[in-house]
Amino acid sequence: MNTKLDRLGVGPKFALVGIAYGFVIYAVHYLLVPSFTFTINARWVNTVLGIALIAVGTSLFLISGIMVHTHIGRGKLCTEGPYAYSRHPLYAAWVLFIVPGIVIITGSVVAISWPVFLYIMCRLYTREEDVVLKKTFGDEYSRYKKQVYSVFPKFWRKYSKTRA
Repeated sequence: MNTKLDRLGVGPKFALVGIAYGFVIYAVHYLLVPSFTFTINARWVNTVLGIALIAVGTSLFLISGIMVHTHIGRGKLCTEGPYAYSRHPLYAAWVLFIVPGIVIITGSVVAISWPVFLYIMCRLYTREEDVVLKKTFGDEYSRYKKQVYSVFPKFWRKYSKTRA
């Protein structure tokens, strides 16, 4: 990522690495240990819970994407909606909801590492975005970064522009 504000950020790199890891982990699961699975109460519970997580994650992803693209188009820092609780809700949607939903539906014990891997990659890759956002928005981004966590939502302390 260069030093100018890019609408896609590190998203393409995050997606490529995340999808590749997902393919590898499921190949390992299905080729080497296909019976190494888990079930929450009953198989249908896995399916319902997984679909619910994927639905929440997809909604969060779409809302966050629309909001950030609108703000970047206006040259403004997005700090409202999902961005009031997480600096990177687009990535959080994948790490906290969509991928865990897939893991729960499939019940693959091996795949439990996938969201953990994505979280680590997210933390590494979003450092690049943080540098660009700091250069672009200066002190406004510094205040925002101090009050809002990177991936995990900080529900108890919503970001407010009025805080110094």
